[in-house]
Amino acid sequence: MENKRILFITFDMSGYYTSMYEELKRRYEHVDYYNTAKISYKYKSIFQKGYAFFYKMAKGQKLKNLYKYQSVIDAVKDKEYDITLIIRPDLFFDSQLEVLKKNSGSFIAFYHDSINNIKRKKDVIRFFDKVYSYEKKDVKDYDLTFISNFIYDTQAADFKDIEYDAFSVMSNDYRLPALKKIAEFLKSKGYTFNFYIMDDKFINDNLITFMTKRMSNDEVIRNIKKAKIIVDIHKYGIQDGLTFRTFESLGFRKKLITTNQDIKAYDFYDPENIFVIEDVHKIDIPEAFFSTPYKEIPEVIYRKYTVAAWLEEVMA
Repeated sequence: MENKRILFITFDMSGYYTSMYEELKRRYEHVDYYNTAKISYKYKSIFQKGYAFFYKMAKGQKLKNLYKYQSVIDAVKDKEYDITLIIRPDLFFDSQLEVLKKNSGSFIAFYHDSINNIKRKKDVIRFFDKVYSYEKKDVKDYDLTFISNFIYDTQAADFKDIEYDAFSVMSNDYRLPALKKIAEFLKSKGYTFNFYIMDDKFINDNLITFMTKRMSNDEVIRNIKKAKIIVDIHKYGIQDGLTFRTFESLGFRKKLITTNQDIKAYDFYDPENIFVIEDVHKIDIPEAFFSTPYKEIPEVIYRKYTVAAWLEEVMA
């Protein structure tokens, strides 16, 4: 265990970074952890709320974030850290990032969303000693350092747990027609599937289940364990970095159907485990993909995508 002080700040609604926090505690003597997704804030008055509205209109930033996350700044402003690692630093105001940087020997960020998707990420690069990104285009355009997402859970499911062929869950956006095309193909071939869409309102659909409440990560994992295959529709045209669905397929030893062409460039890609849809209007997945078992990837490759390996690179 290293005698270092670590500050770890995430915005984690799904529990992806819990395993990373646990690994940090195994490696370092002192780790302070703040999950900003768990912080709530209520405006003190109608005037404060009104001012925040006009501030956002003029500046493009949510003043509520300044109020909400100031509790983190207040808690750490008088401390010193050897390394600070932040996920979603764009949520903080510049003045807050300056405090965090001042207190850190090494100031590091990880972007698991593209700059194309969250524009402020470009503006805060200048604060950091190093910025890692899973988006290859951003790495090239903004001189960042590439690192993929990681396997956050490694509970291989038993075959006896399987209840259906395919599972997917995502928000309701422009990807929905693509998911419906996959559902139509699966239904036409007699395969079973559970596809979920999270939306503000309930919609009755004969192929997809609409949910008004966000599916917890525990529920996601339970569904993954019951499926042979995970289906992932990436945010094409916005970002091409591999989502956590990809790394869930590795961790849980599940096959993957994906629209992300870039997955073929990764060393774990194997067409026996991963089927890439090139055109959602011309889906033709061979029967053998469904009937054959998951093919274990070499251990040396698997270990490259674990939380431990991820931290070895980022915290070096």
